Amino acid sequence: MNILRIILVFFICFLLITITLQNLGRVERVKLFFDEFYNVPLASIILIAYLFGLLTVGIFALIGEIRVKSEIRKLKKEKEALLAELSDLRNYFLIEKGEEK
Repeated sequence: MNILRIILVFFICFLLITITLQNLGRVERVKLFFDEFYNVPLASIILIAYLFGLLTVGIFALIGEIRVKSEIRKLKKEKEALLAELSDLRNYFLIEKGEEK
């Protein structure tokens, strides 16, 4: 799995470098929120857009990871409670049979 991940990272880096080198032109005017930038290289815009997308996906992945870990923690507590109840029930029947004799 790690080798596949490394290959994928190299492929994405290669693609990004190729696209950047093919778009070395400049953009006359770029509006970003409330600012305007003039004579900006297109490669910079591509890299910034890529990084913004990476950041966005990372935030959503982190939120999903936190939710999953919370669910796992909750299920572990529930499992421990059920195991304790099962142990109590097993011991209950053993104690009851010992008292009948």
